[in-house]
Amino acid sequence: MPDEPAAAEADEQYRSIARSARWLAGTTMDWIFGPQCVACGAPAETLCEACRGSLMEHGPACPRCAEPTAEDGAVCARCRRDPLPLDAVVAPWRFGGQLALAIRRLKFAGRAHVARDVAPLWAPVLAAAVAERDAIVVPVPLHWRRRWGRGYDHAWLLARHACAFAGLDAPVRALRRVRHAPPQSSLPAADRARNVRDAFAAAAPVAGRAVVLTDDVMTTGATLAAAARPLRRAGATSVTALVLARAASGRS
Repeated sequence: MPDEPAAAEADEQYRSIARSARWLAGTTMDWIFGPQCVACGAPAETLCEACRGSLMEHGPACPRCAEPTAEDGAVCARCRRDPLPLDAVVAPWRFGGQLALAIRRLKFAGRAHVARDVAPLWAPVLAAAVAERDAIVVPVPLHWRRRWGRGYDHAWLLARHACAFAGLDAPVRALRRVRHAPPQSSLPAADRARNVRDAFAAAAPVAGRAVVLTDDVMTTGATLAAAARPLRRAGATSVTALVLARAASGRS
């Protein structure tokens, strides 16, 4: 079994080749067929009209965890009792409809181009979050084993394309996933915090900097919380989480 540094080096070489192949394939497909809907494949920019109709704006939500609330800006009971180690959570869309299908294609079907094509859906929100505190963008990383199996880190691609679309500096690899664990999506909500406990470590200087921590979807917030803690210990002045979509958490 290769040690982590050697495997990480091999992984980087593999990903470099894979990135080039995916870019060439995507460019060729765009040239031949034109842009396609990220959910159904119909000719369209980002989402076709039919799929765009399934987009659900997140609406009024708790500013600390983005849990839907009756009144915008009202802190939910869960955050008053046991807040996440985040200054705020921002989510432009609810997880569902054809956006959910697009995200699943990105994560589980090898459709890396989806990260580029959904950038317009959240890049303006990312730009506003960065500008508010002159923040750096830090994606939640995959463990190297899962990245190896998938061929890419979907959260990194999402952040990189959204930053490029918004004209922001590239994301910073300020976190490292140091413990492999089962996918959060395979676990009930009650087990997720334990599953990612101590799973991350700081990997780049963040002292004195505000951080916008990005990921694809938030459900319970356990992964974002676990990623935020080492950033705070490393001296980040604030950590705001921003996700493409917010799923129902079941928190109470």
